Amino acid sequence: MEFPLTSILDIGCRTGDFLLHFDPKIKREGIELSKYFASIAQNRGLKIHRNFVENIKFDYKFDVVTCYAILEHLEYPIKFLNKINTLINPGGLLVVLIPTHQCLKRKWLDTIGGSWHMYSPPEHLNFFSRRFLDQYLNKIGFQLIHRFYTSGGMIDPFPKIKIINKLIKKIVELGDYGWLKKYAFFDHMYSYYLFEKN
Repeated sequence: MEFPLTSILDIGCRTGDFLLHFDPKIKREGIELSKYFASIAQNRGLKIHRNFVENIKFDYKFDVVTCYAILEHLEYPIKFLNKINTLINPGGLLVVLIPTHQCLKRKWLDTIGGSWHMYSPPEHLNFFSRRFLDQYLNKIGFQLIHRFYTSGGMIDPFPKIKIINKLIKKIVELGDYGWLKKYAFFDHMYSYYLFEKN
């Protein structure tokens, strides 16, 4: 899917690295609560809002809104998603990255008695099933158009056993960059939603 991009909002933008990949001629804005990270992003020429998205009044909408690794940290994720609904132009895109418990990696860890690193309260407060996320976003005007999974680069279970480590790295490579990424082997789930209505 391609469309002329005129604006993007990155929620939880940290130092603005992601936004800097886009042409400076488009409107590039971020939301970052950390004063330290926000100041770095601002010094890089980006417009940064230092508040919760629910408290910011925008007079305009965006073609793309991204929230990478945000939803799982929120006390009120539904309120957050309802606000996002008001920020995207019709035909615009919402990109969400969340950890998913519905993956082979977590099931495998459960089987061998390991612990999944994403279960980390109070840092991670919420986990969403694919079904719930898709149904709720559909209810407020979004249609899922693409989904894939990656490892997040966080797999190194046997650093001292080189042959096993090499095999696992090969599987991770297939999962992150190859055909495996369309299946829920790993726990980083990227979902792309098209906004169809207000």
